[in-house]
Amino acid sequence: MNKVKKVVTWSAFPSLLLFIVFLAINGAITGGLSLSFFQSFIATNAAAICVAIGVTATILVAGTDISLGSIVSLVNVIIVTLCEKGYSVVAAALIALGCAVLCGMINGFIIGVMRVNPLLTTFATSTAFAGIALWILPYPGGSIDFSFADWYSSNLFGFIPTPIVLILILVLIWVLVMKLPAGLHLFALGKDVKKAYASGVNVVALRFFVHTFAGLAAGIAGICISANTCAGSPSIGASMSMNSIAAAVIGGVSLNGGTGNIWGGIFGAAFLSILISIVVSANLSSFVQSFIQGLILLIGVVFSIIAADKELKAKITGVFKGGAK
Repeated sequence: MNKVKKVVTWSAFPSLLLFIVFLAINGAITGGLSLSFFQSFIATNAAAICVAIGVTATILVAGTDISLGSIVSLVNVIIVTLCEKGYSVVAAALIALGCAVLCGMINGFIIGVMRVNPLLTTFATSTAFAGIALWILPYPGGSIDFSFADWYSSNLFGFIPTPIVLILILVLIWVLVMKLPAGLHLFALGKDVKKAYASGVNVVALRFFVHTFAGLAAGIAGICISANTCAGSPSIGASMSMNSIAAAVIGGVSLNGGTGNIWGGIFGAAFLSILISIVVSANLSSFVQSFIQGLILLIGVVFSIIAADKELKAKITGVFKGGAK
């Protein structure tokens, strides 16, 4: 009974439940769920899940990162451009991944060391990274050897789909960090930065780490999306930043920081992805798709803030009590 209660009260449980329910709805609409559907679903949406993991990490320390979508685009155009210049796919992907990590380190340095507001910093760097992507590849085009797509659609170690392995790399890194004292410090920083400073928490190092980790997540996402499309576009990741924030909020991650986990980001991204799949299957317009996502984000943000902020709930209760008098 205690285990059931623990699962039900888990912050990521609502997003997991939503994903399962909407997965069933999608199965009813399309006439059933098959192995090929799941393979296609994970291959198509692995990039969104990776970005959601990255942005969740930054939100947990009471920050955010809206530059990840631009980093995804940058990785994509770097891979395509290098492949067309004669580089092997492996070399191109590793160079692009290194650039993504460097972008994350730049964000981490500005936010952690220079103590600039995360939203303003990543808004500026997002514009800069997007501009570099446009400079490298002004128009959609180019191609990557289809062996890259074959690798991406294959199973590593004989039975694990490659997209899942790429996601697991991020999960394993995060789980390892959570086992260390840094994991506890990370949540302490998200709860109260002043108390974290006073307690001797290395705030600079933690912020640098989470944004570097987010850069790595965006880099892996760029590899996923490049392998899935085998083509380049300087705007391919444009909508991913805001969608990943929506996924994190829906996954029970508080925008105030210190509450939630990357599983919430993963299930939130999976839910948004299956929701989009349902909307597309229903032949609804792109406007309706955007409206539904925006509405869910708005509801999720409001309820997330109210649920996580006890002081805000106390103020709201006080207003209602005052009105009653």
